[in-house]
Amino acid sequence: MRSHETTNDWNGLLGPFQIGPVVGAGLPSLLNFGVAVKLTRYVGAGINIGIIPKVKISYYGQATLAYQEYDVYARVYPFGGAVFLGTGIGYEAAQGTLATTVDLTPYQQGLPAGLLPNSVDYASQGSVKTLVLTPQIGIFHTFGSGFSWGFDVGLQVPIAPSQVTLKSQVNFLADPQIPEATRQQLNNQYVKPTDDKVRGTLETIGRTTIPTFNVRIGWLI
Repeated sequence: MRSHETTNDWNGLLGPFQIGPVVGAGLPSLLNFGVAVKLTRYVGAGINIGIIPKVKISYYGQATLAYQEYDVYARVYPFGGAVFLGTGIGYEAAQGTLATTVDLTPYQQGLPAGLLPNSVDYASQGSVKTLVLTPQIGIFHTFGSGFSWGFDVGLQVPIAPSQVTLKSQVNFLADPQIPEATRQQLNNQYVKPTDDKVRGTLETIGRTTIPTFNVRIGWLI
């Protein structure tokens, strides 16, 4: 008579080889999805995509962020059951935006009427991409029906220098009739501080080791 574990946990349509979709929720990715593979009862692998919709996260600074993570992972199930040790490697990519309203009325004196509006909205945008390593420990249990569930904890560790790309538009300073001294003052008071906040937020993401936690469900066949 075969054991309960062998009958229910390790025989899919292709015998011990099992594959199927997995979705989950957790941190830092609020939502994640991918494909999991059980090569044998002791070895697994998969791909994972995690996302954070555009939100403001005080942990990272003042900018509004959109976040994506892409990785491949390998797992070892040392006891042939649900407990695993694993490592993922991939990229985290984040886009940051910070908007501010610039009051231009103090700068209108001495300039032609209508050259500067009373106020203007200025937004600084940037992005960062970092290679990360994610060691994990967790549980992933597959029932005889193929339904699977689990959770894992780990660390997301940057392993390569990240590069911040900054894109800002200063259309309200493009008119050549604006004196250079006024341009420089507006740049120093509004444009540069806003850009620096976005850059600082993205640099923080690119160099910070952060804990991970995920709850996942799936269906392996």
